[in-house]
Amino acid sequence: MENKSLQASELTVIGSDITIEGNLSVANELHLYGKIKGEIHGNPGSLLILKSGSLVEGRILCDRIIIDGFLKGHIEASGRVWITPLGKLAGSVKTTSLQIDPGAVFEAKVEM
Repeated sequence: MENKSLQASELTVIGSDITIEGNLSVANELHLYGKIKGEIHGNPGSLLILKSGSLVEGRILCDRIIIDGFLKGHIEASGRVWITPLGKLAGSVKTTSLQIDPGAVFEAKVEM
């Protein structure tokens, strides 16, 4: 049997039954189904996906963000911020690219 070494995963998933209070660092890609109260910091090239039913209360600094859940706070993204038809944002956004789909709830100040 050939011995293959395991590689570090590029995808992290936080389940719907998880609540985190504090700061979180994202190396590559994070799919969030749960709740976070605090700051999320992404490495260069990082992607954060707030899945339906998720909740973030705090500040997000990440390259790319897709909001399909609810964010109450501030976003700074060097890349694209996309709010899907199920997404909700209350707060502020600083980004170079913003997409808000019909049906999304958007109550935020924008800086581009």
